[in-house]
Amino acid sequence: MKQPALKPNERELIKLIRFFSKRAARLMEEGELSAEHSQLTTACENLETQLLTHAANRTAIMDKRERLLNIIEDNAQCPKCGKADMLKRTGATTNQQGWKCNTYKCRRCNTAFTWNRPNNPWDMVEFLEMYIGQLQLAMQAEQSPEVVAHTEDAVAQMNESLSRLRPVLETSDEEVDALQQKEKEMDKLIHQFKTYLQIEKIKLNAYPEEESESEEEGIQ
Repeated sequence: MKQPALKPNERELIKLIRFFSKRAARLMEEGELSAEHSQLTTACENLETQLLTHAANRTAIMDKRERLLNIIEDNAQCPKCGKADMLKRTGATTNQQGWKCNTYKCRRCNTAFTWNRPNNPWDMVEFLEMYIGQLQLAMQAEQSPEVVAHTEDAVAQMNESLSRLRPVLETSDEEVDALQQKEKEMDKLIHQFKTYLQIEKIKLNAYPEEESESEEEGIQ
């Protein structure tokens, strides 16, 4: 099983845990430490499992978040030549509405422009809500029944898309908020346990030590 990506403080603590666990186990086998130290060793193993589980959960949440960020397809066209085949994305910017939009350069006619659609689903929700409002106002003044019927169909489709998209985005926001809170809790726990283990490591170093083994194998 592939090991999840670890933050530097997580990686450092796991190295310390593995050092302490191996050293304590060896000293207990040699009769240098009492069996009560096995409780601390068990606590170390449980914390390592907790750290790896948290890291895997963080990776899954952020991977899903990244996929959501990339679901919007621009279908951008150059405002000068109306073509899309020679466009090069040059970055992103925030427009007056506060929406993040992609910027492009058309290599056909050397035109740089900002596309008039958001590049992410969160801002796209606001864009569609605004656009639906504009269409509904336009329908009130429209004289053609065919145009009204066509506009009503378009509004219905956009509302259906919004009804599917909103819960997905809300769930992602809740997951990220919960993850950020969990990160704070884990950082505090890591700091406390690391300090404690460093003290215990000093105590262990008072015992005769065999040639050290590498404790960093497998930690990335």
